[in-house]
Order: sequence, then structure tokens, then C-alpha cells
Amino acid sequence: MKRVILMCLVFSFTLLGCDINRREKEVERKTVQLQQKEEELQARELALTQKEAELATLARNVDSTRQDSSFIYDPRLIGLWSVTMTCTETTCPGSAVGDTKTEQWELSYQGHHILARALVSDTLTRVYQGIYTGNTLELVEERSGAPAQPATRMIVRLRLVNSSTMEGQREIVREGECKIIYALQMNKQQTRTALKN
Repeated sequence: MKRVILMCLVFSFTLLGCDINRREKEVERKTVQLQQKEEELQARELALTQKEAELATLARNVDSTRQDSSFIYDPRLIGLWSVTMTCTETTCPGSAVGDTKTEQWELSYQGHHILARALVSDTLTRVYQGIYTGNTLELVEERSGAPAQPATRMIVRLRLVNSSTMEGQREIVREGECKIIYALQMNKQQTRTALKN
């Protein structure tokens, strides 16, 4: 009987040992599979990081192209222009429909903006700044009013008719008070006169 018990015990330990070996091999196999999956995930993560970097570079390039394409340089705008302004609408006292003013405007580029220096009798009276979109030149001059004057905003919208003519309007808005609209006719001057600042 001891022999049978001993044989049963040896047989049980042998079965147990086989089962442990089988489990160890299974654990090793699963460990190898997990390592392979981890390596695959790391490779995918690296590929995604590279794709994100490529997309970010592409987005920056598209944005810079979009910004650059909104800037249009037109050499026909540069120079001295004779400006005739005729009042077409007013709600301000002291001005009347039909009033006419003449000025000279010197147009130039400053970076991506256009600068228009308004001159009366060769004396600088105001400076407008704006952009040219290829079909419209829009200029703005804003200034805070002196204590006795309300803030005044001036907006000029022009279109290039040909290389020597522009047409449009200038709108003057005195906050809380009134508005004046002038029709503008601009003719480019052939020679540049000396200007005083």
C-alpha cells in the first residue's frame, strides 16, 4: 500500500510538473506576444507622431500661403495722385451737397499695407493706411477728438479704373453727431513734386 501511495504521489508530482511546465511555456508565449504588440504599438505611435509633424508643417505652409496671397502689390498705385472730392451726402452742419475739395495724395507701400499721405498746398494734413485686394483699395484714418471735438473716423474705398485713374468715396463719421460722404476722382500725376512734411 505504501508503494501504491508512493507511486500515486510520484505520478501526481509528475503530472503537476508537466502542468507547471505547460503553464510556464504558455506564460512565455503570451509574454512574447505582448512584447510584439508593444513593439507594433510603438511603431504606430512613431508613425502617427511623424504624420502629425508633417500635417502641422503643411498647415503652417498653407497659412503662410494664405497670408501671402491676401497681399497684392500693384505698382500702378504708387505715386502722387490729384484728388477731387465732391460732397454727395451730408448730415453735418457747415457742409453742403456739391461742396468740392482738392488734395494731393502720395501713395506708397509700407510692408503689406498701403500708406496714403494727404497733402494740401504741399502740407501733410492726414495719413491713411489700408490694403489693396486686387479690385478695391480700402484706407482708414481714425483719430481721437480733442476735448471740444468728438472722435472722427474716415474710411476711403477706391477702385482702380485704369493705370492713371481711381474712383470711389470717402466717408467721414463724427461719432454721435453726423456723417459726410464724398465722391472721389483721382488722377495720377506724371511728375513728382517736392513735398514738405
